[in-house]
Amino acid sequence: MKLTPCSIGAAALCLASFAFGPRAVSAELTLARDGWTSWEVAAVDGAPDYCCWSDSRNFRDAPRSACRLDATQQSYGSHDHSTTDLVRIYARTSGGKLDRFRALSATCPVETATPMRDLGRVAEDESARWLVNLAEQRDAGADKRHRVEEDVLAALAVNRGNLARDGLAGIARNDARTETRKQAVFWMALLRGQEGAEITSSIMLNDKNADIREHAAFSLSQSKAPRASADLIRLGNTDRASEVRAQAWFWLAHLGAPDTESAIFAALRKETDDDVRERAIIALAQLPDDRAAKALITIAEDRSQSREQRKRAIFWLSQSDSDAAQSYLEQVLTAN
Repeated sequence: MKLTPCSIGAAALCLASFAFGPRAVSAELTLARDGWTSWEVAAVDGAPDYCCWSDSRNFRDAPRSACRLDATQQSYGSHDHSTTDLVRIYARTSGGKLDRFRALSATCPVETATPMRDLGRVAEDESARWLVNLAEQRDAGADKRHRVEEDVLAALAVNRGNLARDGLAGIARNDARTETRKQAVFWMALLRGQEGAEITSSIMLNDKNADIREHAAFSLSQSKAPRASADLIRLGNTDRASEVRAQAWFWLAHLGAPDTESAIFAALRKETDDDVRERAIIALAQLPDDRAAKALITIAEDRSQSREQRKRAIFWLSQSDSDAAQSYLEQVLTAN
């Protein structure tokens, strides 16, 4: 479906005058000045089947329910690893200003308080161009529109095509707003598969902003990328900021990769920052019970570690319900 500026007539408002922020933009999509507009677009491979569910407390077993798009509070998401090939984007405007936004599976039922203007199927690049233009705008009321901005970035992440990928990557790398960059990095890692993980990893290892590198480590750990553990190990060993190194070990342990223990043991032997060493031991305690107990016992028994680090390992063993941990502590108490 080809949409051209101002072709809908007086009832529609061209994006050039549709104000999410103070900077006007131009694109081919048109939206009504007031009310809901929606369109359908091809989704990236593996796009989650986002919808609303009848019982948010029992999310995994609950059947789908209609998403009430005008509601002030209603959670949405996906379960059972269901995916979709098509997403439908919903935008609500008031006086030409965007005040609500959502991207859901095209098969997800929705309810609105006012009629929906349906633009039908839109080409992936056309939709992506509109979303990029919108996301790049500056807004003096950014705090108030933070939720809308995040939903726009999520929609861009799930929009199929290289234009969407490159636009999101550009925001993640270059936007002047740190929080916007962090959201773009997160959605890039979560929704754009292997290529998204590669871009996230590049930002994590090379960005000048330590806060961005730290957030990228978290984002990469939420992806399903096979490269995540190796890249987090590299980050923990090489980053110049102690906080980033500490977070790298924490998120590595969160992944539970098979080489987590050996990587952290090696780091503890060469790490010079006491806080990073302590937090690396805390990271080991986040592993599954038996693995955590075995790793912590190794630290407690390692006389090359400082007394404080060995004591810290024993402390975390004392917090564990693992039989191995409790048995080891009994041995220590008996020996003493």
